Amino acid sequence: MATKKELIAQTIVKILVSHLSSFPEDGNNNRNAPFHVAFLNAFSDKLNGRVRDIPDYISLSS
Repeated sequence: MATKKELIAQTIVKILVSHLSSFPEDGNNNRNAPFHVAFLNAFSDKLNGRVRDIPDYISLSS
């Protein structure tokens, strides 16, 4: 019988796999993208060198 921690871990893995399989190819089509772009631009000095692809980062944050 699986422990509570194992059941939680299995549930998290299922959720992550489900979300990653529906991850959009183009982050620019996100309806919240304009807000996220403005937000990220406000902190661009802090993100410099840490974020390679803004559209992908926006998709992740959504």
